[in-house]
Amino acid sequence: MPRLSYPCLALAALLAACTSTPMPPPTPPQRTPPTSVAPPAGNYGGVSRAQMEAAGNACEKMVANAVKNRYPQPGSVMMMPDRERIYQQSASQAGVSGEGTFEPDGTEESMSFRYTCLFNLRTNHVDDVQMRYGPYY
Repeated sequence: MPRLSYPCLALAALLAACTSTPMPPPTPPQRTPPTSVAPPAGNYGGVSRAQMEAAGNACEKMVANAVKNRYPQPGSVMMMPDRERIYQQSASQAGVSGEGTFEPDGTEESMSFRYTCLFNLRTNHVDDVQMRYGPYY
């Protein structure tokens, strides 16, 4: 029987390994649940984007009406969308706070205001509106 060199033995062992049954893939480790869960994108702590938009729209209408009730002949009432904040106040309420301006008597001078509004998520109605008028709020 001829003697085989070490390289030939290594090659033979390698070829024998290639013809054997492959090992099964490793099983993935079990995933442990996270300790805290972040709300999914588009969801504000359990309140949907549609509910937040409904709260913002309803509150803006109530704020505009509050300005018109206090100043019966205001010029234009303008909300500042970049200053509006909508948040979940409680399990059943969303809060909306923001700023705006209006012309109290149709003159060139404008008056600013801030508002806070509570929107009931169950009834889809505004529960309360608080207004502060003037430059110093």
